[in-house]
Amino acid sequence: MVKQDKKRRLQTIRKIVSKSSMESQEELLAALREEGFISTQTTLSRDLKQLRISKVRVRNGHSVYALPREGHFEVVPTIEEINQTRWRLNFSGNLMVVHTPPGHASIVAYDIDNIKHPYFLGSVAGDDTVIVVLAEGVDREAAGRVVRDIVPKLM
Repeated sequence: MVKQDKKRRLQTIRKIVSKSSMESQEELLAALREEGFISTQTTLSRDLKQLRISKVRVRNGHSVYALPREGHFEVVPTIEEINQTRWRLNFSGNLMVVHTPPGHASIVAYDIDNIKHPYFLGSVAGDDTVIVVLAEGVDREAAGRVVRDIVPKLM
């Protein structure tokens, strides 16, 4: 028996995608066929768009279909997300260490030095790390707030 009811077909697609790691539309069409739905690739593409199902990359590097905001798959972070986690601020004695994504440290050091704040004696930048020398007796939290105001991406 061939079922052509669109609403049931869409529900079946959602069920298949939520329970299986489908890497291609051909695999999805085969799974639909097993459920009794004969569909074309064009119709499936429209259904996926309507359901807002898209491909996400999983840890093994493959791309699979996933429901929107579905926590079922472990999504590989984007470069932007990885870079966001690289913005960190730490202290050691009177040194502030600012970690940035590669290539950002020199502009951060420039911005810190340019405010000419009495908390900071100077900075040295590498590719992704800035060492800031704090003046004697400067409260770390206060210095951190000043730098976070300059560089809001810092955690």
